[in-house]
Amino acid sequence: MNKILEQVSSEQKINRPSDTPVGFTNALRYGNVLNLLEQQRVNMNDGDIYMSVLEATHDKMNTLFGNTKELAVQASNDTVNHEQRLITNMDVRQNLELLVSMAQTKHKDGFIFSGKWTNQPPYEIKEGQAVYYQQEDIPPTIQVANPDYDPDLPVDPTTNPQTIPGPNPNLPPWNDTPPFSNENAITIRLLDGNYHDPNLSITPGNAAYTNDERNPIVQRIIPGSVSGLAGLNEKPHFNEDGVPDYDYEIDYVNGTLTLLSDKAKAAFFNETTGEAKPPEELPNMSFEYVYRNSIDMTGEIYREIDNGITMKINTNPDDLFGRGGLNDTDSFKEIISLMQGLWYNDQPQISKGIETVDAAKERNLEQQAVEGAKLKRLEIVFDRNKDLEIDNTRAHSELMDVNFEEIMTQLMLAQAVYDASLYATSSVLNRSLMDYL
Repeated sequence: MNKILEQVSSEQKINRPSDTPVGFTNALRYGNVLNLLEQQRVNMNDGDIYMSVLEATHDKMNTLFGNTKELAVQASNDTVNHEQRLITNMDVRQNLELLVSMAQTKHKDGFIFSGKWTNQPPYEIKEGQAVYYQQEDIPPTIQVANPDYDPDLPVDPTTNPQTIPGPNPNLPPWNDTPPFSNENAITIRLLDGNYHDPNLSITPGNAAYTNDERNPIVQRIIPGSVSGLAGLNEKPHFNEDGVPDYDYEIDYVNGTLTLLSDKAKAAFFNETTGEAKPPEELPNMSFEYVYRNSIDMTGEIYREIDNGITMKINTNPDDLFGRGGLNDTDSFKEIISLMQGLWYNDQPQISKGIETVDAAKERNLEQQAVEGAKLKRLEIVFDRNKDLEIDNTRAHSELMDVNFEEIMTQLMLAQAVYDASLYATSSVLNRSLMDYL
């Protein structure tokens, strides 16, 4: 009866291994399985929320790219003048800033597009101060005819066999400036003197990173944000007679400044010697640009969804936005390319911008499809997890849980037997030897 009372109070059939060793072992195993399923469900819930945030961000990006394309199509019309395109450029800038904000989307206070570096934003808008430099480790080249080209020989499909890299006379090294009588333009690469990037490595002989400055190379300059080149006219300035009259142009996508006139060259070089002026005499050029973090953002984040099975839940920013190297493109460069066409009133570049925005949207749709497939898989595994939980809970309950109807019947029977035993014992103990004399 004491054992039955213990089962009633604990609501469990097995309270110690000695009750039933085999049943106790099986109950422990079922309990472990249920704990594992519970943790997997927690992981899946977190992954589901994470990817739901991704899904919502993809939807917003699709809307943004669609709106940007509409603006580009409107601005590419022949009837639109430069002033109207400058207004459109401001609208596109709002979309660019919104895209940067979307790239900084967070989940549980961590950036979801930064790989494992969730404490650092993948992209951000910075205010830069120009450091002028023509990098030695990026020699300017053009494609020249290949004299050894043989159409009958097999070729590497990734290259053009008819051309080979050659020197570009239009891009002289910074320290080897041609005389001002040379009509060639001078292109200068821009670095940000305001930002010290600790992730950049110092390359021996690379003047850009001397004295441990580690100033990042500037790309994705926002058209309309440049200042500090007073007295110089930017393309496509016209004089009073309607004749083109400009001194420089900027490649906003790749971050270079090209000096076109002697007046512009004189602002950077000594007119007599052709040598570069000291830094304190150079124009104090500033700008805003979209900075891509130099950390490795290809890290993958996983959640365990089944025993020994994990699933990647984050999106690689290179796959979503595109690679950010000097010779690569990304969604921000593609939008800025459109903005540059609007800024320079360059209709062919505006038309090309429609294609580049489409490319950005296409990458987003591809990643959205990938995330959608993962969510579908997660839903199937989640349902399977629930089924397993139900089965294991039922099996654990059959082993451990007390059937109160049955146990109360046993308790009443045990109580009756116990009472009868007490009565019989008391009757026997009340007798003495005198009863038998």
